[in-house]
Amino acid sequence: MRLFILTDTDFIHPSEIVYQKVLDIIEVGITSAHLHFYIVGNQVPLAHQDLYTTYGNVTILKEYKAEKLIGEVTNAIVIHFGSTLKGSDQFPHYFIPLSSPHLKQNISWMAKWKQQRAFRKFIKNAVVTFAINDWSIDSLRNQYPALEKSIQEAWLPVSLLPKLEWVDLSETRSELTQGNNYFLSFTPIENFIDTLKEFSLFKKWQQTTMALVFIVENNKQLEEAEQILKGYKFKEDILLKTLSTLKIEWIAAAYTILLDGINFDKTSIIEWAIHYDIPLIFNQNDAQPTSWLKAGEVFLFAEKNALFNHFKLYYKDEMYRQARAKMGKEWLVELTEYRSSNHFIKIPLDLKS
Repeated sequence: MRLFILTDTDFIHPSEIVYQKVLDIIEVGITSAHLHFYIVGNQVPLAHQDLYTTYGNVTILKEYKAEKLIGEVTNAIVIHFGSTLKGSDQFPHYFIPLSSPHLKQNISWMAKWKQQRAFRKFIKNAVVTFAINDWSIDSLRNQYPALEKSIQEAWLPVSLLPKLEWVDLSETRSELTQGNNYFLSFTPIENFIDTLKEFSLFKKWQQTTMALVFIVENNKQLEEAEQILKGYKFKEDILLKTLSTLKIEWIAAAYTILLDGINFDKTSIIEWAIHYDIPLIFNQNDAQPTSWLKAGEVFLFAEKNALFNHFKLYYKDEMYRQARAKMGKEWLVELTEYRSSNHFIKIPLDLKS
């Protein structure tokens, strides 16, 4: 069976998440001798191409070559994250949403409407739309209630994250923060100033070289954040990056990660952090299911000095930091065991042509 996996999508950033999910699919399906994987994309990074092709039954194809090939074959399946392949309409399509237009920020009404229309079309045209965890299935069914029956939960484990040694993490910190430890923060722009104020208190009282790296959603938010930083006392210890540039190494080298106002599009990042023993701090969030509350420590960031006290606690008490990382690891093990022991569809082993 020829399995075409399309890597292009407008719905999810960073693209690192898509490329990692492709690797997860390959790793799960490698046990099936009758599958051959065609990874389709015009900009698949060389590092990921090398990872994919270590398997003998994987071929990397530019889009135009994939269009030509799929017009010549008689048995194929298409897996995608929100894109199409010309000439593939006669074959079954399986859609795996890793985000949705409802979560897009700072885009025009018209752009969001177009994305939502395309997203609904992907769901309608797919044999099945797969949500790969309970957070995503709850969110998607709430966002698209009329299409609820088309969305099913499936099982796709995180299989092969990069093995990063101490020297790799040290190099990452050198590139990002001149070698200093850092908190990594996914913070909505409307909470940016409050987070800076709490970090200022921490810097004032601890006299530390600790840095704070903000990951903002897009370039517009980046510009807003840059304006806010003008005149900020500790701006030399603040780094701004956009979500589209995020790398797994930044997750793995973080001291602690702050997750504020997130939704299911960040669940891969949560799993990566836990894999690398990075403790997580969550702002209280109605979107976060009960089943994900033990992934990290949850409290209300808006309470006065709450973030300051946690910055200080995680910085001064290494035993506490490690204990919180262990809590996340235990949660992920428990979740993985539950999902692997239940009868969820396994991607790609259970897909039918």
